Amino acid sequence: MTIRVVLGEDNVLVREGVRSLLESYDDIEVVGTAADAPTLMTTALEHSPDVVVTDIKMPPSFQLEGIDCAHAIRAGHPDTGVVVLSAHDDEEYALALLGKGHSGLAYLLKDRIAQGDELARAIREVHAGGSVIDPAIAERLSGRGDTAERERELLDMMAKGLGYAEMAAALGTTQENVDRTVTELFRRMAGDGAGGGLLDEFKRLHAAVVEQAASRKTLASFVPQQLANRLAAHPDTEIEPQELEVSVLFSDIRGFSTLAERLGARDVAAIVGRHLSAMAEVVLAHGGTIDKFQGDAVMAVFGAPDPLPDHAEQALRCAIAMQARQAELNEQGWGVDGLPDMGVGIGVNTGQVIAGTVGGGGRLEYTVVGDAVNVASRLQGEAQGGEVVATAFTVAAAPEIPVESVGSRLVKGREEPVEVYRILLEAG
Repeated sequence: MTIRVVLGEDNVLVREGVRSLLESYDDIEVVGTAADAPTLMTTALEHSPDVVVTDIKMPPSFQLEGIDCAHAIRAGHPDTGVVVLSAHDDEEYALALLGKGHSGLAYLLKDRIAQGDELARAIREVHAGGSVIDPAIAERLSGRGDTAERERELLDMMAKGLGYAEMAAALGTTQENVDRTVTELFRRMAGDGAGGGLLDEFKRLHAAVVEQAASRKTLASFVPQQLANRLAAHPDTEIEPQELEVSVLFSDIRGFSTLAERLGARDVAAIVGRHLSAMAEVVLAHGGTIDKFQGDAVMAVFGAPDPLPDHAEQALRCAIAMQARQAELNEQGWGVDGLPDMGVGIGVNTGQVIAGTVGGGGRLEYTVVGDAVNVASRLQGEAQGGEVVATAFTVAAAPEIPVESVGSRLVKGREEPVEVYRILLEAG
């Protein structure tokens, strides 16, 4: 039995080449041809063929005329099979043709025409009521579930403000692959095959999210992380001053100014940077907030901007851990010949403070102020290298930490004496 075929293709060379190929088969006869979608529909109506073979995009608009014609022909003539020939290996086009579950349809890449009897096989299959999809597209569709999962993961990363470099590192791929995947994903979401309009809008939206995340990271480098998160979530909300009970810690390297006089600026910067980085890690590990660095000194707050119920104990345990970390740094060496071990003096005090932003002239800084801060700073000056000293109020809130009294001390700027205790580091 001969299969009667109508062929639709706007390129005359391709059309005549396919016609010659099909007529080389004894069981296939080309009964009509068309160079555009309206003519294809008219020719198919006139000849009532067994199978229509059509290009995916044809005049008048070169969109998806082949797929539209396929659906129209099948709706009017359910026994007529349709083979769509396409230069596009995009599975979305194949789904547009076959996604409704109808039989008698085939989606074949034009590259297959020259590969054996692929086109003839597709014609015979749709004539028998079956369906065919190009093997390359079928393989990709079989892994579509994995692709969808990867795309969801990619969208999650984008929503968190990760840039292409960060996403590529997380996914173990290149930035070029991420960009290609994002572009295709946005194109499908936008329904914009040409890649303009909404596609560009999606990319601008992602760029804005990345910029906001980068701003938050930059902000967190200058203010406490908790405060940075709060400002990012509520940028128009003023940070009202709060009266809080907190514990304040000051630390300082003893005798470093004298040592720095005989060191080069680069060595001084490297030593201070290494020390401050290590101390900051310890502070954050104990729930504290880095208020500021001043030279080689550290000011940390426990209990602001977020509450910390056991702030006094955490501050003391942090001070003990800072001394242990400094001892490790001394053992590791500083990379400078003849540099002696460096000792850190630490003072801790607990009391009421005002926490909020201070400053002027367009420059604001989040900090805590009050007598409790001044006392902590003065106590730090009383501590020897390798010592931690604290006030009675602080040690009373952490009874499990062993201490010894060093008596009352008059601290600068204060009329009343302060009861001072030394933390027993080895026991603690």
